[in-house]
Amino acid sequence: MAFDVVLETERLRLRPYRADDLDDLAEMFADAEHMRWYPSAFTREQTQAWIDRQFQRYVEDGFGLFLAELREGTAFAGTIGPTVQTVEGERRVEIGWHIRPWLKGRGLAVEGADAARSWAFETLGVDHVISLIRPENTASRRVAEKLGMSIERETMHADLRHYVYRGERPSTSRLAT
Repeated sequence: MAFDVVLETERLRLRPYRADDLDDLAEMFADAEHMRWYPSAFTREQTQAWIDRQFQRYVEDGFGLFLAELREGTAFAGTIGPTVQTVEGERRVEIGWHIRPWLKGRGLAVEGADAARSWAFETLGVDHVISLIRPENTASRRVAEKLGMSIERETMHADLRHYVYRGERPSTSRLAT
């Protein structure tokens, strides 16, 4: 199944990855400070493998991460969106985000993740989403908390300690008056 969804927020356009996104993603993922919550920064080859994994997710799961562009000028802003992660043997939909270092602190991660989360609830029919976040990553923890997510538990993921943040599908039921 082709993944051809495009989401727009006030400041962002979220679209599927393309092969020509390698340069932008490789630059961001090569930044050691940006990647400090991962085992290491990515080489260009590791970034290509990351892109290839998204293409595989688009086929196998029907969705995956979006590339985030600023709507004004379509400049690369990062990567945001839903992916399937296996947590303690259970497949769950995660909302993840990476914002270019010089764009951090502007609320773009919250804005894009909120759109991706809404899309996941509406399209995938899940009753909750998660975000795997290293305990030391206070910036990402703040993003999750601004999204109304809370810590469900701690887990080991990719041999590193993570909090599993959980966000519930908003209730659409109304009480009769």
